[in-house]
Amino acid sequence: MMIKRYFWIILWITSIQVKAQTKPDVIVFGGSVAGASAAIQAARSGVKTLLLLPDSSLMSNPTLSLKVPAFNLGFWKEWNEAYQKAADSTQTTPEKVLEDLVKKTKNLSFLRATVPLSIEEKKNGWEVKVIINNKKADLKCKVLLDASSDYKNSPLFQNGIIDFDNEGHFQSLVNYNLAQKTTPYAQTQLLYRTSGAAGFGKDSTLEYIPLGVFIPRDKPNVLIISDAAFKFFKKADLQNVALWTNMGQAVGALAAFGPFFDTTPAKANIRMTQGEVFTYKSFLYPVLDLAVTDSAFYPTQKIIASGLLKFDFKTGEFHPDEKVKIEDIKSILMELYPRSKIWFLEHKQETDVKLANFISLASFTTAKDPYYTQKEITTDWKSRYHFDTDFDEQHILSKKEFAILADRYLSPFNVNVDFNGYFLR
Repeated sequence: MMIKRYFWIILWITSIQVKAQTKPDVIVFGGSVAGASAAIQAARSGVKTLLLLPDSSLMSNPTLSLKVPAFNLGFWKEWNEAYQKAADSTQTTPEKVLEDLVKKTKNLSFLRATVPLSIEEKKNGWEVKVIINNKKADLKCKVLLDASSDYKNSPLFQNGIIDFDNEGHFQSLVNYNLAQKTTPYAQTQLLYRTSGAAGFGKDSTLEYIPLGVFIPRDKPNVLIISDAAFKFFKKADLQNVALWTNMGQAVGALAAFGPFFDTTPAKANIRMTQGEVFTYKSFLYPVLDLAVTDSAFYPTQKIIASGLLKFDFKTGEFHPDEKVKIEDIKSILMELYPRSKIWFLEHKQETDVKLANFISLASFTTAKDPYYTQKEITTDWKSRYHFDTDFDEQHILSKKEFAILADRYLSPFNVNVDFNGYFLR
């Protein structure tokens, strides 16, 4: 009698789990590092997520090493720390630790050895047919996220959802090429403003990754995170497990945006998506001359995203101690805030961004009382910002100081951009 009771309890729990699995917001195909981190981030960003593993295990790479050039941030840091903690006490692998993190994530379910029987596009999303507990099940979702390691094994390819060229690439929403990577300021499309992830590539080259590269041009409710997304790069260029982890986290945030706001990833708010990346302690740009623990690190990330101050994408240097000139900020500020044109006209004689100039400019542009702006900055100069210099109105601001103050008083990161990097009004 007791055995029967437990049997029915187990059956009831299983039926609840199956029902929960059949109504996810996001379905992720593929057990890659990128797929796992994307699934975890999508779930953490507030949407029900289902990860379908093509095999019985999350990954099948027994030689995976976490000892790669990387920024100690975001989910990558969490995974590393969890692995180090587990490795100290028991025999484990990075793959097992990653699977444990998947299991512990709220709103995230996963099925092993589950390959879609069919995929159909519906009015409000997708219908995916699979076998669960030896029975056919219809999985309905709003966003599909494909993280298959090889496009030939991709359910999207096998079901004719996405067209891939002879080299296994699809047509992305944006064209991210070598010129965009190395000389982003000289391009018509300002894709650097739309970065969702960053890190090191082959031979420790620096990478930033635009969000639009993961969205197929003709399928706004699909995301693909694999080598197939990088038409103008070789597979070896991006072989860094930390970079793929960072990309997965960014794509997970992008995937969650659609269901959360009842839209598609192709209509996502770039700044909100990047803000979600910041919320979970990841980053957008590979800045090497600021410690990730520096109070200026995240303000600098936002300032680079706005284009207000330049960043050397080849060397990874922001030059935080370099003094800021009026000409450095003039054109972008006037584009962001037309009201600032008046200030620049009235201060033609100024060449350096002195603290007094910044207070005047910020107050005029945002229509705030300069007295209270100055009083607040005076109070916070040491206590909040921990600047090395003393408060002095004639002090010429460094790029680090300007980034912190501009983020606080001008908030250029709050002005949204489209997937091409153009400001939206």
